[in-house]
Amino acid sequence: MNTKKFLLISASTHVLSNSTILAKAVLSGLNYQEIKLNNVKIFDVKDLRFSPSWPRQNDDYYQIVERLKDTDIIVLSTPIYWYGIAATLKRLIERWSESLKTDTDFRQAVQGKQIVLIIVGGDNPVVKGQIIIDQFNYICEFLGMKLIASVIGEANRPGTICEDLNALTEARNVNRILKSQL
Repeated sequence: MNTKKFLLISASTHVLSNSTILAKAVLSGLNYQEIKLNNVKIFDVKDLRFSPSWPRQNDDYYQIVERLKDTDIIVLSTPIYWYGIAATLKRLIERWSESLKTDTDFRQAVQGKQIVLIIVGGDNPVVKGQIIIDQFNYICEFLGMKLIASVIGEANRPGTICEDLNALTEARNVNRILKSQL
């Protein structure tokens, strides 16, 4: 019986997304929910950390945060765009500043969450994607989360991740790790 809750947050704009294909290989055989950031509305952060109040925005962010707080393992999948994560994922993460100020249980609710990071790029991503993994280690450290695994794939055109046998093997290895935690 699956006692852990899994959430896949996909940041690609492609229908046949390489990063999502790789993430679904990581989650194969597991029960999970998926949020496609391309299909929701999340506004840019308004940095009001030092203001007396932080008005709520009229978007989907708050519902996504509630789902995030109610899960155990979060799989974040993103293409590498210009040597960084997709803007949709960056926008979500930047809004966490708002939650840290306005949601009294946000920090406590996300502490201990396990993160799996899936990144796919076409320009030597194993080397050039390391900065993204470092960034997520810092994010996790700051919030008390734990980056338990990362999978880097090399692909360019939609659907070509299936040619990266190393990434697919690593996805299967992470899948075994996740299944062992059930």
